[in-house]
Formats: sequence, C-alpha cells, structure tokens
Amino acid sequence: MNSAVPQPASAAAPRRDTRSPLQRLLKGIELAWRRGFFRVLAGIIWLSDRLPRGPRVPGPQRVLFLRPDRIGDMIVSTGVIRAIGGAPDTVLDVLAAPGNATVLAAEPAVRRVHVLNRRRFADLRAAVRTLRHERYDVVVDCMPTAPSVTILLIVLAIGARRRVGTRGRGLDHILSPATPSLPLESHIVDHLSLLVPPFRPDAATLDLSPVLVLTSDEQAGAEQVWEADKSRQMQITKNASTRLLVNISAGKAARWWPASSYAAVVAAARNARPDLQVLIMCAPNERDRAEELAELTGAGIAPTGSLRSAMAIAGAADVVFTPDTSIAHAAGALGVPVVDMLLFGKESGWGVYRPLGENMESPTDQLQDLGPEQPSAALLRVLSRVAPQRARGHATPVT
Repeated sequence: MNSAVPQPASAAAPRRDTRSPLQRLLKGIELAWRRGFFRVLAGIIWLSDRLPRGPRVPGPQRVLFLRPDRIGDMIVSTGVIRAIGGAPDTVLDVLAAPGNATVLAAEPAVRRVHVLNRRRFADLRAAVRTLRHERYDVVVDCMPTAPSVTILLIVLAIGARRRVGTRGRGLDHILSPATPSLPLESHIVDHLSLLVPPFRPDAATLDLSPVLVLTSDEQAGAEQVWEADKSRQMQITKNASTRLLVNISAGKAARWWPASSYAAVVAAARNARPDLQVLIMCAPNERDRAEELAELTGAGIAPTGSLRSAMAIAGAADVVFTPDTSIAHAAGALGVPVVDMLLFGKESGWGVYRPLGENMESPTDQLQDLGPEQPSAALLRVLSRVAPQRARGHATPVT
C-alpha cells in the first residue's frame, strides 16, 4: 500500500525575476490593454444581448463546460467537471480540443465530449452550429483568471440562458451568475472550484482535486510495460520492486533540463533505494534525449503511445519525477507521489494540487538553472515515504 502522505515542500532556493524593467513594463501594458479590450467587447455584447437570463429554473438542466485548450488544463479541471456533472438533474457535456479530449474518455460524469480545433475557422463555425442545436441551459466559462476571446465568443454564440464564470475580468454584466474571484496567486484548481457553487449547494464540502479514470485494459497495458522492462533492469537492480518514472518531456524550451542533471538524480535515488526500477518517458521528438539518459543510467524507455497509455504508465509508477507538464498533473490525479519541477513563480498556481510528493521551483524562468541537488533531495524524501512492492492500481477501473 502507498505509504506516502502529503508533505510540505522544502525551503526553496532564493528566486529572482529575470525579466528586464522594460519587459515588466511591456507586460503590464499588455495586461491593461487586454482588460480594457474585454470590457469594451463585453459592453457591446451586453447592449445587444436580448437573451432571457436569470437564476436557474426548476427541472433538469443541460450544461456545457468549455475546455478547448491544453491537456494539463483539462486534467486540473477534472474534479470540478465531476462535481458539476454529479449535481442533481444535470446532464454535462464538455467542449474539448483535439489534444485533450481523451482525458475524459472514461469519465462517468460526462455524457458527451465535443471536439473543437480552435485554429480552423470552419471547425469553429460547425461547432457553434452543433452546440446551438443542443440548446444548452448553462454554459461554463473555463477561464477563471483571464478571459479568452475565443471562449467568450463561444459562450455568447451558444445562446444558453445562464452563463457561469468568475468576477473581476470585465465580464460580470454578461454572466449569470458571476461567482466571486480569488487572488491570482491561488492554485488554478481553487480558481476553478468557484464554478461549482451555482450547481452544488454542498460545494464547500467537496474534494475538487483532479481525478482521472483509467479502464482495466489501460491499467493492464501499463503493467505489461513495467513488467516487460523489469527483467532487463534486474541485471542492474536484483530486486527491482519500486518503480520510478522519469519523464523528460519538456513541452517548452524553458522547461528543458540537462540529461546530466537527470542522471545525477537517478544515481542519488539508486544509491538510497537499491530496489529501484527506473523507466524514462519522453515525447516522440525527444527520443534522442531519452536514449542519451538511458545510456547514462541504464534505465529503460517507455514505448511512445497515446496520451491515455502514457497516463496509465504514470499511474502504475510508485513515484514520478518530471518537469511541469501534463504528466505531473496526470500522476497526481491518479494518486501517485510526484516530484514536480516548475519555473520561477509557477508553484503556487500550477504545482501538483495537494501533492503526495513535492513541488519546487527553478530560481529563474529557465529550468536548466535549477541544479540537481534540490530535486535529488526532494526525490529521496518522497522515496523514503513509499513502501516497496505496494499494491498496484491508482485509478478506479471501468469496464
């Protein structure tokens, strides 16, 4: 059984904002311009809006939750999506992007997932036509901290009687209701949780942590990946009973971390835990880096498959070590302790939510400026709380 319990992150190294004064000034001007633009756009829409809006009417309601963006955004929204979908007399659909739609493939609280490619106007027009035909009673704006032009236009085009979103973004007068807002530095899950009270009077008592559901076949496939690698690794580690997944996929150049740093972390972990089985995960375009790290450490490389198979492999690990990508949030949502390396200023808002492991930040906006010492120490602390040969299977299987 997993013996890890939530622990506070270690004291962070001194951090600094590497932007120049001019860059900070320009960023401030950009944010002010965006706020003004949305207030003007919302005002124009409000003047021409003739939709009857108001409190919920009795009876069943059809709800559309908008999340046509990134994989990580969908994963951190899953607890909120489940809470809304579980509300009495509610039928919940989700508007997703091609890249994140499969996150909800086995989620029982969602009736249907619509897929929208925001980069193609023809797809946007077709999606709006389809969504209007569904006659939703409520549409939920998924951007609780900063509005999106595309999301705003979709919200308005759907024609729902109620529009749920957070206050303070210049859109209050076109929402019904506009829920309270939180300080910007709050975690994104806490921001998203503000969307639940209009549907659930018991919202304050709910655990809205991200949650993923894997099928039995997906879990079995992940077990096969780990077991297939185990015989090879036992040539290095005779008692390979504790699984460490090292995800090196960076997503963005700023989150790139040197192979030598990963190798140092793996070496420190193996010294402390001789029973360690190490598996490397990478995106297809980072295979060369994975092979370099495998050469340095003797670790195996997980097969490159679908997003669902990658999440299942992470869910079958005992600990995951990763830069801040969707795999970090997926592992956390599957109950796996994660050591998550984030860029400067990102931990409070985008670290793994209520982690069983530890979140930490680089001292700058480049992950390569974070040396291996702090991550190694964090991983050793997390490994010390994980019992070997624990029961497998983090997610609730469905058939």
